[in-house]
Amino acid sequence: MFIASCINNPFEDPGVYVEFKYRREALLFDLGDIHALPPRKILKVHHIFISHTHMDHFVGFDHLLRICLGRDVHIALFGPPGFIRNVESKIGGYTWNLVENYTNDFVLHVTELHENRRIQRHYTCRNAFRPETGGSTDSFTGTAVDRDDFTVTCAFLDHKIPSLAYALEEKKRLNIKRNALDDLNLPVGPWLTEFKHILLQGAPDSTPFRVWWRGKSGTIKEQTYPLGVLRDSIVKITPGKKITYVADAMYSDANARKIIELAQGSEILFIEAPFLAQDAVMARRKYHLTAQQAGMLAREAGVSHLELFHFSPKYKGSGHLLVEEAIQAFTA
Repeated sequence: MFIASCINNPFEDPGVYVEFKYRREALLFDLGDIHALPPRKILKVHHIFISHTHMDHFVGFDHLLRICLGRDVHIALFGPPGFIRNVESKIGGYTWNLVENYTNDFVLHVTELHENRRIQRHYTCRNAFRPETGGSTDSFTGTAVDRDDFTVTCAFLDHKIPSLAYALEEKKRLNIKRNALDDLNLPVGPWLTEFKHILLQGAPDSTPFRVWWRGKSGTIKEQTYPLGVLRDSIVKITPGKKITYVADAMYSDANARKIIELAQGSEILFIEAPFLAQDAVMARRKYHLTAQQAGMLAREAGVSHLELFHFSPKYKGSGHLLVEEAIQAFTA
């Protein structure tokens, strides 16, 4: 289960922060100005998905470096063609002659996505962020991350350069029934995180699972159950939550088809809405959507909630017009 929200207001740099409940983990879509995020939130981030490297989508990389240096942090970054070069250029702007003395090691796992392949490189702080020799290249079919608990898929959109849109989807949601725990005299605790993890891995029902907790006297108490029996007793399984993030892209038949397919059935669609329909010519010239187009795409994708961002500064003081236009198209 996760909570997703825009980092900044709609007139500021794009970006969405996604925080996973019940564990110390988060991810980011885009890396513009992230000063609104306190360091404690940034340090939860393990995955970052970049749409493209225009400044307003990537300027926060330097702030990320500064927060993470000197800490044992591993971050996986994903971006479009040319992304590795952009990351190396950022890193190359600094001098790293003292970092071999650091006790902790900050590691970047960088993946450059192409429509049919991906290229991966790793950079470690204590090695002065020098790129590893070779790295790896393999085929790519649209899924950037596939874990036991969630997937992140992407679509390549036209912004005069490739701009990646992303969809994050829980594989399934495991809801613990508190009354069932009470019936079994079992407390909540860290064992539930391990329990959910094993369930999501698809372990056999007969797998013995140890429930443990610390009693009032400080002694460890435990009980062991077959995994399937415990699941059937205390878990309600529901479909996972899905959100989609669509940043800069022009309106075209090809882009519209890809956005609708990617966002289909999302609980929330985060989508740019820089211009009003009356300025559609300007929007097309700048390879952006209008608010009306954003609302229409959301309606066609059958999403539950629309979250707009990336308003053009020309509408400062009139942002409500963009919202009204998008909502009207969304609910038509």
